[in-house]
Amino acid sequence: MRPEFVRVGGLAIIVFFCLVAVEVVVLAIVAGSGPNNVSAPLAEQFSLFLTLWHSNPAAALPLIAQTPVFVIAHQEPADSIPAWGLYYFPLTFVVHLAIAVVAAQLLRRPSGYSRRLLWLTSGGAALAFAVTFTRFATCCTGGPRWAFDLVLYALAFDPTRSLLDWSAIYMRMETYFPFLQFATGMAGIACIIVAMLKQKTPGLSRNNQAR
Repeated sequence: MRPEFVRVGGLAIIVFFCLVAVEVVVLAIVAGSGPNNVSAPLAEQFSLFLTLWHSNPAAALPLIAQTPVFVIAHQEPADSIPAWGLYYFPLTFVVHLAIAVVAAQLLRRPSGYSRRLLWLTSGGAALAFAVTFTRFATCCTGGPRWAFDLVLYALAFDPTRSLLDWSAIYMRMETYFPFLQFATGMAGIACIIVAMLKQKTPGLSRNNQAR
């Protein structure tokens, strides 16, 4: 195994767990309680999905896509429903892993670090946010929602009154959530591409220094 591959892989794993840790900390601060439960629904039902895949792949694929790879949550001892949860579906997991790999490849070279960091951080945050799904039992009894959808939903059905009619705002924006989610992800990808273009190659740096 090439040493360069090992270094990039190790750095990517560190970036991946740091990204997950930041999301968990932010959600825990908002919820007011820390995580105390981690589960892996996809691994727990792997044998079932494998059997279904062999018999009917077309039916198995949507179920696999809708089953979280892992869930980080806070669950009260006397309650079977988590108070809050952060859901990493297969798409969410793959996107986070891709962000970590790209970040590891860009950050292992010191040249142009400051220029890349801002674009990389902005792009990674936007792309991760676009695929982040959460659930709060205090406002939503259904399944996990896109993070931005959940924030507006909680405001719309908050029993306390405010100057803004959040319920009307939510009803008007609900139809556009998929497009907004897609646009957020594309903006994140664009920022990451800019970060990659900002990277100087060693040959180009030497030529610039010679001039």
